[in-house]
Order: sequence, then C-alpha cells, then structure tokens
Amino acid sequence: MIQVTIHHDENRHVSAFEFSGHAEYDESGKDLVCAGASTIAIGTVNAIYALLQLQPEVEQAAEGGGYLKVDLPSDIEPEIDAKLQLIVQVMTAQVYSMVQNYGQYIQINYNQVGGGTR
Repeated sequence: MIQVTIHHDENRHVSAFEFSGHAEYDESGKDLVCAGASTIAIGTVNAIYALLQLQPEVEQAAEGGGYLKVDLPSDIEPEIDAKLQLIVQVMTAQVYSMVQNYGQYIQINYNQVGGGTR
C-alpha cells in the first residue's frame, strides 16, 4: 500500500510530504495506482520548481522506487509561501481523489510536527 504523509504544524502549514510503499494494484509496469501516485508526487515537485523557482529538498529511493520525501523551504517570502501551500493543497486534493477510488491501495495521513499523527 502507498502511504502519503503530510507533515504540518498546528496551523496546518505544510513543511514536508512523503510517499512511501507500493500499491500492488497490478504487476510492475502495469500498476495504475502506482503510476498515478508517482505522477502526483513528481508533478508537485516539478510545479514547485517551475512556478515558484524554489528547489525543495528531495530524498528518494535509489533503486526500486517506493519512496519520495520532499522538505519544503521555510525561509521564503509570505506571498511565495502562500503559493507553495496552494500547490501542496492541490496535491492533497489529487491524492484524496485516488483514495476515494483506490483506498485499499493508497492512504493519506497527517503528521503534526511537534505533535502526534492526526
């Protein structure tokens, strides 16, 4: 199962997100859930770079995939940060759409920084 975790503070300000695991919806190369989740994750990183000219810190599995963590920059102007948060909200909405249709293969979780999982 793919686990999508959104890391945020008490004000729901997102500081990082990560995608981990494999959907196992179908065999490798034919797994539509995995392809969809990967497209959302990489598309979000690309949008952050292309639209805001920000370079988030990205950690990913070298071989075999199945893991991507993105730490968002925090020392940016409020106007840019608002746009960054909007991009992440769009990503979250896309993941929710996948969860509605393929909830047995993908889940979304929230982790409050400095607190427990919500």
